[in-house]
Amino acid sequence: MEERFSQLLFHTSLAGCLLGIVATVYFLAGLAGFVGDLWLNGLVVAALAAGTFFFFHAFLANLRATNWLGRALGMAILAIIAIEVVLSLVPPTARDELTHHLAIPKLYARAGRIIAVPFAPYSYFPMLLDMLYTPWVAWGVDSAPKLVHALFGYLTGLSLFAYLSRRMNAVYGYLGFFLFVSIPVVLRLSHWAYVDLGVTYYSTASLLCLLRWREEKDSRSWLLLAAASAGFAAATKPNGFVAAAMLSFLLLFISLQERQRGLAKIAAELGLFAALGALPCLPWLTKNWLQTGNPFFPLMGGFFPGGGVAEGDGSVGFAGLDILAKRAWLYGESGWQIAALPLRLFFAGRDDDPQYFDGVLSSLLILLLPWVFKGKWLSEKRLLLSFALLYLGYALFLADMRARYVLAMVPPLAALAVYGVFNIYMSIKKPAYLFAGLLLCAGVHGYYLWRYVADIEPLAYLTGAESRDNYLARVLPGYPAFQYVNRDLPPTAKIYLLFVGRRAYYCDRDYFHDGGELPGFLLGAVRAAKNPADIHRQLTNKRLTHLLVREDLMVRFLRDNLSPAELSIWDGFASGHLQGLFRSNGYSVIQIHG
Repeated sequence: MEERFSQLLFHTSLAGCLLGIVATVYFLAGLAGFVGDLWLNGLVVAALAAGTFFFFHAFLANLRATNWLGRALGMAILAIIAIEVVLSLVPPTARDELTHHLAIPKLYARAGRIIAVPFAPYSYFPMLLDMLYTPWVAWGVDSAPKLVHALFGYLTGLSLFAYLSRRMNAVYGYLGFFLFVSIPVVLRLSHWAYVDLGVTYYSTASLLCLLRWREEKDSRSWLLLAAASAGFAAATKPNGFVAAAMLSFLLLFISLQERQRGLAKIAAELGLFAALGALPCLPWLTKNWLQTGNPFFPLMGGFFPGGGVAEGDGSVGFAGLDILAKRAWLYGESGWQIAALPLRLFFAGRDDDPQYFDGVLSSLLILLLPWVFKGKWLSEKRLLLSFALLYLGYALFLADMRARYVLAMVPPLAALAVYGVFNIYMSIKKPAYLFAGLLLCAGVHGYYLWRYVADIEPLAYLTGAESRDNYLARVLPGYPAFQYVNRDLPPTAKIYLLFVGRRAYYCDRDYFHDGGELPGFLLGAVRAAKNPADIHRQLTNKRLTHLLVREDLMVRFLRDNLSPAELSIWDGFASGHLQGLFRSNGYSVIQIHG
C-alpha cells in the first residue's frame, strides 16, 4: 500500500514536469517564430490530454479501492470539479486574464512568434503556463486555458492525496485533497486562466519529493524531480523564485542533519539541485537579458542599472514605499493591524478587496495546528510548517499581500490540518463532534462555491439564451467600447487605453497602455508641452490614432495632477485635436486628429 502511493506521488510529479517541458519547448519554438505551427500546437494539446487522462485515471482507480467515507469525499471532489468546468465555459472576464495571461498570448498568436511587449512590464516575467494557453487563444477557444489552470490545482490535490494516503490511509488522503480544492481562493482560481495554481503545484511537488528523498537518499530520482519541479515553479511566476529559494534552504537543512554522509556528497547534491532547478528558468532569463540587459526585468533594476525601462512607465505610483508602509498609507491600518497580517490572512479575507487580501483562505488551516505535533513524523511535520512559515514571511515583504500570492504555503498547511484531524480522531471519545466541525467547514466553503456560481450566472450563456457579446457587455462595462473599436475602426488604428485597467484582451486593434496603473506617458506629455500641438506630436510619434477612456477617472486624474496652466494646454488639445466617436457606460472612444 505504501509503495502504491509512493508511485502515485512519483508519477504525479513526473506528469507535471512533462507538462513543464512541453511548455518550455513551446516557448523556445515560439521565439523562433513557430507559434502558429500545427505540430507544435498539437504537442501542447496532446500533453494536456495525457495529463488530464492521467489525473482522472489515478483518481478514479483509487476511489474504487477505498471505503464509503473515502468514496463520499471523492464524490464531493468530483462535484466540485464538475461545477468548476461549467464555470470555466463562460468567456474570460477576470482582470489578469484580460491584462496578462490571455492578452499577452493573444499578441504572440497575432504576431506568429513570441515578441517583446515593452509597454507591459509583466510580459517579461516567466510565463510557463501561458505557453500552454497560447494555442487555445490562437484558436479562439479561450475557456480552455481556465481548464488547464484548474488541472494544476487538481494535480496538487492528487499529490496531497498520495502523500497523506501513504502516511495514514486513503480517507485522509481524500480529506486533504478536498480541503485544498474547496478553499475559496482555490475554488475561484480554478475557473480563471491565472497561473497561481501552477506555482502551487510545482512547489508542492518539489516539497513532497524532497521529503521522499529524505527517506531514500540513495535514490536520486526523488531529488531530480524535486529540483525540476522547483525550477518549473520559478519559471511560472516571480513568486516561484521565492518557493525555489525556500526549497533550496530546506534541502540544505535536511542535508546538514546528516553530516556523516560527507560534505563532498552533500555539496554534490546541492549543486545538482541548483543546476537542474535553474534549467527551466534559463530561457526566460536569457530572453530578458538580450531584450533589456536585465535577466530579471522588470525586477532587480538596482543590480542591473543598464536594464531596460518599460515603455510607458511614468513617475506616477507608489515607488519608494515598502509593502507595510503602503498598507498604512492606502488603508490607514494601525501598527497592530499590520503586525497581525499573518493571522488576518486566514480569518479576514474578502474577494475583490485588496485591503483584505483579494481572496479567502480557510481558518481551518491554522486552527488545527495545536493538535498536529503529536505522534509520528514530527520532524517531517516541522519541515512542512517551516516551508509554509518561511514562504509567508518572505512573501509578506516582497509583494502586495494577496491570498493567491501565498497559495504555495496552503498545501503543506492542508497536510498539517489533516494530521491534526487524524490525531483528534485517535484521541477523541465522540468522533461525531469532529465530523460536525468538518461538515461545518465544508458548508462554509460550499457557500463560497454557490456564491461564485450565482455571480457568474453561466446557464443563460451555456444554454444559448444569452450571446457571447451580450454576456460580456453585461459583465464588463467597457466591452461595448471594444466592440466599436473592433467593428468600426480601420485595421491601421492604434488605441491608447486609459483607465481601463489595462484590460486589453478584447481589443483586436493595435494598442498601447502605460506600464503602471496610471497614465504616466500622457501625464509626461502634458507636463512637457508648451502648447496643445506638443501633446499631439507626442501622441502621434507613437502612432496613436485613438483613445479609449473611462471618462470619470480620466477627468479626476487630470484635475488632481495638472496645474491650472497645464490644464489649459490640455483643454486646448482636447478641443482642437480630439473628436468623440462612441460612448457607452462611461467609456468613450475618441479620435486624435489634426
